[in-house]
Amino acid sequence: MSPRNLSEQLLHDLGMEIVQGDLKPGDILPKVEAISEMKGVSRTVVREVLKGLSARRLIESSTKIGTMVKDRSEWQWWDQDVLSWGLNSGVTREMLLQLNEVRLAIEPAAVKLAAMNATDEDLKCIRECFKRLEDSLEDDAEWAKCDYEFHNSILVASHNELMLSLIKTLHSSLLQSRQTSIKSLKQTHHNTYTESNTEVIQWHKALMEAVCARDGGLAYQKMHDLLLRVGQLIENADS
Repeated sequence: MSPRNLSEQLLHDLGMEIVQGDLKPGDILPKVEAISEMKGVSRTVVREVLKGLSARRLIESSTKIGTMVKDRSEWQWWDQDVLSWGLNSGVTREMLLQLNEVRLAIEPAAVKLAAMNATDEDLKCIRECFKRLEDSLEDDAEWAKCDYEFHNSILVASHNELMLSLIKTLHSSLLQSRQTSIKSLKQTHHNTYTESNTEVIQWHKALMEAVCARDGGLAYQKMHDLLLRVGQLIENADS
């Protein structure tokens, strides 16, 4: 395995150990030499990985106490690796709700802008994305992908460069959160998930129609309502 692959693997392994709680906030990591021996990699690789974890604010180092795991509130959660580790370490209802809360803070305002700023070509794209979403209902993975593409087509139509930059940064994390949300809801609350399929399509259709009607206020409300309902599905999922 190349040094780069070794570094990426160790970054993933240590990142997962921290995020899933094997290494808890306040814990002191072994010294570089000890990690090198335990993991079978060079000290150079270990130092590179520790720099990567530090850049993501998972750890901090000092000459007095060594390298310590930081509090979860300080982690750089919107780093794609950190969020991926969090999702892969066991999805919790709390994490899904927090992800939905972030969407609540961003997307209603974005769809209002989209309704106001969308070109005819944007609206055509939004309609096409909705049709693909509607056709993908029976395939969970395809649904998650089409759901992202539908919402992204609306965000693109906002023509707000700062918002687009933010969404680009969050792209894969939001896609993964959708895939994980669907999987979690289907496994833990199958009846609600199944019965809600048709209703969910209607929520998205109402959103599309509001944007395409260029009604910013209604589009804002439909997006807000949609996400509140998604939050309710998550909250009602069985433990």
